[in-house]
This record gives sequence, structure tokens and C-alpha cells, in this order.
Amino acid sequence: MTETHHSSQPRQTYHHGHLHEVLVKKGLEMARSGGTEAVVLREATRRAGVSPNAAYRHFANREALLDEVGLAAADQIGVVMREAVAEAQPIDDESMAVSQLVAACRAYLDFALTEPGLFDVAYRISDTGLDALNVDRSKAPNLPDSVIRDVLSDREVTLSDRVDVRSLVILLWSVLHGFASLSTSGPLRGEKTPEWADRVLDVIRASLRGAIARA
Repeated sequence: MTETHHSSQPRQTYHHGHLHEVLVKKGLEMARSGGTEAVVLREATRRAGVSPNAAYRHFANREALLDEVGLAAADQIGVVMREAVAEAQPIDDESMAVSQLVAACRAYLDFALTEPGLFDVAYRISDTGLDALNVDRSKAPNLPDSVIRDVLSDREVTLSDRVDVRSLVILLWSVLHGFASLSTSGPLRGEKTPEWADRVLDVIRASLRGAIARA
């Protein structure tokens, strides 16, 4: 008598576009628990319940999947930054823009410290992926530089003569990403990380008060 074996995970069928989204979602799940190294295309197909061949119609290789998972994670960071901007309230006599930017910076650091796996994958992008992003920024509308630039582009914001928007955007993102990286996988990680984060934000606030004129 022939014994019939049944897979413990039945194959799923998806609409062509839907499978693409499902694979990215599975990639985000893997990244959340294990960072960049955990994102594997074959494992994403297993979790989605489809054959590897089905996945390769959407992603040529692991790098292609990582690009999209990274942009999706980065978008999540940008969304919480935008929410923080919307809820910000000015402190003392500082400008609204300063309060909004500090709130956005805090949201960025909070996300990195509470979701280190997603943060790890967020800005890993291949040359091919970067070229595509430079052509079409709609793929990632909430990258941190966009959030910061939107605040600084308000017509009521006046920068000092020595500061321009582009330089300030790059400076803020670099400081945030550098500290977050050192705090999640570098020598600044540990029980004092929240305290250091507060100090970094204090320095950012003081710097922004010097760079942005009060209305």
C-alpha cells in the first residue's frame, strides 16, 4: 500500500500583486526578530506557503527582497516621525519647527531602540535599489530626510545665514543614525542608552535653536 504524505503547510495561491506584498510582509517579520541576516527569500516563501519559483517572479534574489523590506521598515520609521511632528508642542519660547524636529528625532531613536531588528534592515539598500529610489522617491515617501525637509520647508521657518536645508537634513539624519547604530549594535548599547539618548536630544535641541530663528 502506498503511503501518501501531506505537507504540514498547504500551498497558498495569491493574486500576482498580492504575493509581492505578502513576501515583503514575511521579510519584515523575519527582520523584526533577527535583523538583516534573518531575511532569506526561501524562508519568506515557506512562510507565505508558496514555491520558491513563485517568489522568483517577484524578486530575482535575496538582495532584491532586502531592498524592499528595508524600504518598508524605513517607511515605518518615517511614519512614527510624522506622527510625532503632528503631535509636537513648543517648549518655552522655542519655535514650533524646533519642537517638531526634536519630537521627530526622539521618535527615530525610540523606534531604533525598541525595534532593533527593523532598524538594522531599514537603510540597507543595494546599488540597484538606490538607483531605483533616486528615480522614483514615491517608493519611500517617509524616509527621515523627507520628514525633516518637510518641517524645514514650512514658509514660517527661517534658517540662520550659515545654515541651509540640505546640510541640516544630512546632519540630523547622520547624528540620529550614528547614535542609534552605536546604541543597538555598538559600544553604547546597555542600560544607560536611554540616558544618553536624552543627552543627544538636548544637544540637537540646542543646535536647532541656534539654526532656526524664532517666529
